[in-house]
Amino acid sequence: MNDERRASERLERSLPISLLSHGHMVKLKNISPEGVYFEVITNDVNNYALGKEIMVYIEPIPSIYMGAEGSVCCITGFGKVVRVEGIDITNHDKKLGVALKFSEELKVCV
Repeated sequence: MNDERRASERLERSLPISLLSHGHMVKLKNISPEGVYFEVITNDVNNYALGKEIMVYIEPIPSIYMGAEGSVCCITGFGKVVRVEGIDITNHDKKLGVALKFSEELKVCV
């Protein structure tokens, strides 16, 4: 039995996501109305320090999820880093798992 309780269900998707403040492309692991969890390879772990505010841009996705078949949408917003996990070290870079809690309502652009 899983005792983990969430305020809302997570959508498990691997969508392209950009961190506009850092210019990194990362791999989104899951997203919910409260936040996002992603993996990133970086040589500057300070960019992902606890409490750091980051702007995210989730690449255009089919808006079938939004109810308008055939069109695409993107999602943007700000969030604060609430958890960082070291996953792996590649060359001189580190692969991190980062949990970001949205600090404002996300904006959807169609």
